[in-house]
Amino acid sequence: MKKTIVVTFLTGCLFLIACNGEEEEESLTPYDYMEEYVSHWENEEYRTMYDEYLTPSTKDSFTYEDFGERYENVYNDLNVSDVEVSYQEEEITDEELEEIEESASYSIPVEISFNTSAGNVSFQEDVMMEWHTEEVEQEDEMVEEEYWLMEWEPRFMLPGLEEGDAIRINNLEATRGDILDRNQNMLATNGEVYEIGVTLQSFDEGSLGELASILNLSEQYIENKYNQSWVEESHFVPIRNVLLQDEEMMEEATSISGVSSNVIVDRVYPYAEVAAHLTGYIGPINEEELEEFEGSYTSTDLVGKRGLEQLFEEDLKGQNGIEIAIEKEDGSQETVVKQDREDGDNVELTIDMSVQESIYEIVQDEKGTAVTLDPQSGEVTSLLSFPTFDPNQFVLGMTNSQYQELAEDEDQPMVNRFSATYSPGSTMKLITSLIGLHHDAFDPDEIVEIEGKRWSPDESSWGDYQVTRVYEQHTEVDLETAMKYSDNIYFAMRGMDIGADAFQQSLEDLGFQERLPFTYPLTISQISNSGEFDSEVQLADSAYGQGQLLINMLHLTSLYGGIANDGTFMQPLLRSDEEQAVWIEDYLDEEGISRLQNDLRKVVSEGSSQSIDLDNREIAGKTGTAELKSSHEDENNAQNGVFVSYDQSNPDMVLGLLIENVEDIGGSGYTVDLSKEIYEVLDE
Repeated sequence: MKKTIVVTFLTGCLFLIACNGEEEEESLTPYDYMEEYVSHWENEEYRTMYDEYLTPSTKDSFTYEDFGERYENVYNDLNVSDVEVSYQEEEITDEELEEIEESASYSIPVEISFNTSAGNVSFQEDVMMEWHTEEVEQEDEMVEEEYWLMEWEPRFMLPGLEEGDAIRINNLEATRGDILDRNQNMLATNGEVYEIGVTLQSFDEGSLGELASILNLSEQYIENKYNQSWVEESHFVPIRNVLLQDEEMMEEATSISGVSSNVIVDRVYPYAEVAAHLTGYIGPINEEELEEFEGSYTSTDLVGKRGLEQLFEEDLKGQNGIEIAIEKEDGSQETVVKQDREDGDNVELTIDMSVQESIYEIVQDEKGTAVTLDPQSGEVTSLLSFPTFDPNQFVLGMTNSQYQELAEDEDQPMVNRFSATYSPGSTMKLITSLIGLHHDAFDPDEIVEIEGKRWSPDESSWGDYQVTRVYEQHTEVDLETAMKYSDNIYFAMRGMDIGADAFQQSLEDLGFQERLPFTYPLTISQISNSGEFDSEVQLADSAYGQGQLLINMLHLTSLYGGIANDGTFMQPLLRSDEEQAVWIEDYLDEEGISRLQNDLRKVVSEGSSQSIDLDNREIAGKTGTAELKSSHEDENNAQNGVFVSYDQSNPDMVLGLLIENVEDIGGSGYTVDLSKEIYEVLDE
């Protein structure tokens, strides 16, 4: 009786069944089996692979946990995807198949590849197939089943993996880039700090109060640290990081039994409060930020929270690397695949910290903002907001109560004032003059007769409202006189001469109602709450610096810079790699610019700001006292003092300074006095 070989597929496994009959013989090769196995492999059907395709000897060596569960865990941990297993099928004749079956084994070279979180893994292995036969009962008779099984090895999972090896995922953390000033001084960098902590087995909790006092922390905060679930008696528990210059605090703390310190690397801000609002700081990423960055961060990453750290996050962070390695029993590691880290880029600024520090030393007890820039290049050399805070506290460790105290401080040290907008007060009069001369709206040499301190147009619809000026002794007023003595009435008249439409359009041409072309995002300067002049009164008030007109101090200082730079208004720059660019060009002819330069100089040499008429400089500038009234009826008498100035003999720096709440300390004259101190310090 002739035997017939029939190919049968049962639950994904190939069987050769020998039956009686005269049916045509079919052959089953190792490649038929491999095709089925690979399909299950690529679909991650590990239970089927283990139960129906592996040799008995493989199952004796490896449990399903060693095989299937490890596959799942490893593939999940390594973020394996796109598994492909390929091989070149060799044609096997019937005679060759008989010889193969007699030898009971056959080797198939395969190419295995997949993607991981560290990159693509691709390798070759020889898969050994075994020929198996067994007698089984089927329909009341014994038949012989014949099939191929695979001899599996751990190296099919990862190249070089052997029994007893461990798989390691080594995170290669990128080094965050530094923030530097124009002279390579570090504003933000990765520096050494003291990490102070306790080891419970030698720490006497009776010293808890003393430690809390030294570290300026609450006892509860420290207890929460060492009562975490992972802490054991012998563990070092980090409590607080402190700067290396706080060595006295470290020594006091470590004099307590059980308290010790290490030197570690952390983000530090060497200039602390001096540049806090500029640099910002980094902190733990939150859920919203994780979503925003779409998978390029993990929940344990730090991210820029404010200032330049946040603004230049993409440049500074770099790209973390990752290495997948096999750790042998002797502790050595063999790399499977590695994605190298890319350290963050340094960000170099146009800021000059020697200037910034000098200004800070003078204004640190005030509230306000200061900016300096080079009018010839547009490079911003200082940006200050004060009062301020220490960004190191946010990185090294701050308790909730400490943060709450900072946030609730009535002086608002967390508010970034250099990014805000303010009423310009009488510093607006230069801009009104610039616009008026541009439109040829009035003759600057024309004498205007002004009597008394109050004025409103004849047959006015202004009701009882009148524009008020400070000085009334000047009855014959031209542009120069009005600028020297800051005549509100004169400039209210000139604003009305210009007209609402032309004034509004010119303000827009000078950067109002749109984002200033500056790297750091600043609040947009506004013409009014509605974006236009809603009444004649509002037009008149705005022309001398009141109304609803608000301007950012960098914007205001840049406009004065255009006057200092002979009529070429440069785009303000913050990064040293930015190209210099003209922002506003040919707005006013040479004669008009020269006239305004002369008027600004006479404000100091002959007018209201003579206290800053320094012997070694030719200071030119304009003061402004901005009343913080919400309406004409508002009885609030709070005032901000503004002064924008430069040295006409050497116009390489324009200084814009705003001090809040000057109503009881001399008004804008106080701001002039502080500006004088700044020039004197910079001259030393």
